[in-house]
Amino acid sequence: MNLTKCSNGHFYDSDTYASCPHCGGGGAVENQTISYDDPGATQSLSATIDLDSLQEQGGGASSGGYDYADLDDSKTISIYQSDKMETPTMAPTVGWLVCTKGRFYGQDFRLKSGRNFIGRSTGMDVCLTGENTVSRERHATIIHEPRQNIFIAQPGDSRELFYVNNNVVLSPVQLKKNDILQIGEVCLMLIPCCDSEFNWDKDDR
Repeated sequence: MNLTKCSNGHFYDSDTYASCPHCGGGGAVENQTISYDDPGATQSLSATIDLDSLQEQGGGASSGGYDYADLDDSKTISIYQSDKMETPTMAPTVGWLVCTKGRFYGQDFRLKSGRNFIGRSTGMDVCLTGENTVSRERHATIIHEPRQNIFIAQPGDSRELFYVNNNVVLSPVQLKKNDILQIGEVCLMLIPCCDSEFNWDKDDR
């Protein structure tokens, strides 16, 4: 491709068109791909520029912060992602539930601080997908309370029951390491990350 700019500031492929198609040369204008590399960018990119759309927007009008009419034939277009873009941070893991019996045997489920809802819906914090003995939404709730740094089990919104160490949970119950929750036919063991020796608020990082 030989990208050429006419006197009116339009870009076209002179290998395909004898004269600028925007200025009355006729013929369809194809999308053209321009590669570019900017020293200040965090990565090199390439993009396809729709010359028709550019003309409809006014040809030399600024698009995305770049004035295409001011570009000469040899100048490249710089588009970059800022190195200061914030990356979403995942909430720290405060513990895990490890399946010791049932459909998810050997798998672990991470817990975050606050409420962790357990159910088979994909929207649950602990998702037991496909396990029909578990309610879809909020069969049980596991809470990590950060001030006292403790774990608590409490009933969810389901009418179904669940158990901690074979005892039915009808009101909040404080949990300790290796306690077993039975939810439907699935047994989950609590493995804390945060305990009397460590928590995220008091670490020395």
